[in-house]
Amino acid sequence: MSSKNIAVISFDVWDTLLDLKPFHTKIAEKISLYTSREYDKVYHELEENYRILKDYRRRNMLRFDDIVNHCLEISSKNLGISVEVIRKAVTKSVLEVDIKGLVIDGVEKILANLVNSGKKLVTTGNLIFWPGSYNRILLERAGLADYFTLQIYADEVKVSKPNKNIFLIICKQLNVLPENVVHVGDNKVEDFDGALSAGMNAIWINPLMSETLSEEGEGVAIRSIKYLMEALNKIESKH
Repeated sequence: MSSKNIAVISFDVWDTLLDLKPFHTKIAEKISLYTSREYDKVYHELEENYRILKDYRRRNMLRFDDIVNHCLEISSKNLGISVEVIRKAVTKSVLEVDIKGLVIDGVEKILANLVNSGKKLVTTGNLIFWPGSYNRILLERAGLADYFTLQIYADEVKVSKPNKNIFLIICKQLNVLPENVVHVGDNKVEDFDGALSAGMNAIWINPLMSETLSEEGEGVAIRSIKYLMEALNKIESKH
């Protein structure tokens, strides 16, 4: 029996490494403060706007060469507030959010174990209305940035998941074959299907599944990132 040599592990950022809900909560608090609107209403509108933007992205309705500004324009109309207020709210939130509350349980230990075992780690992230540089700052604040050899974000490379080209940038930058890379993320289409389309291995974090780990087509699904090492072992032992 032969085994796969996984040299590189790519991670989605939001709801894979960092919890999006407390970050959205902080942004809503800031918008509420700046506009004197009721917080609950702002939060609900922010979540609905996020859902709309993700749907637009899935349907290729965004300007992928200028995705952040396009999302800001749409968000401004949907929320009825200026682009400048959104930018200020997000910037303040990046600097002030409780960073310990943002990091998903167990993530730092997993990243440390992977690096210690000789794996190279990468982030491969889509964006909505803040730039990839803000994700970089949050990962720095969280003490996670040093684990990553490379960080790739959609605004910087002008392509978004599930387009296979964003995944293939990893191969070009780190001089590895797709079969030697596994991508980990919580979105079935963007992360899992996208990585498989690039010829990579894929691990889908699906908190709704009853089992802790199961084979999902050509990849593996896990209920929580805490089962990542088991999923990786399963992929590496496939022949």
